[in-house]
Amino acid sequence: MKNAIILISHSKAITDGLKELIDTMVSFDPDTLAVFSAGGDDTGAIGTTPMTVLNAYQEATAADYIYVFTDMGSAVMSAETALSFLAENEQEKFEILSDAPLVEGAYVASVQCSIAATPEQVIAAVKEA
Repeated sequence: MKNAIILISHSKAITDGLKELIDTMVSFDPDTLAVFSAGGDDTGAIGTTPMTVLNAYQEATAADYIYVFTDMGSAVMSAETALSFLAENEQEKFEILSDAPLVEGAYVASVQCSIAATPEQVIAAVKEA
């Protein structure tokens, strides 16, 4: 897998739904892109926890480039905290795009990844979303 997108929200229903939207609406090769849902806390309730995010990070580390989208507040803190648990060489693959809109940003990133855009092109497109 060349690219991964990780969706982090206080709500598992939001990240699962967004993953379903991307999987359905964007045509991509599973060897080129994988999308991971990391919503809710460890029990699936509303909230975020670094361990839920870390599990998604560990699943995605086979990717060359990993784009992380968050909804707000503690989701950003969980994204950053989980990243600190990874080895430094793995951390370099991650781009936390907390200023990007969760839905539009992740969708645009998935489209860009599906057409083999460079990481710089993906990030530029997301910033325009």
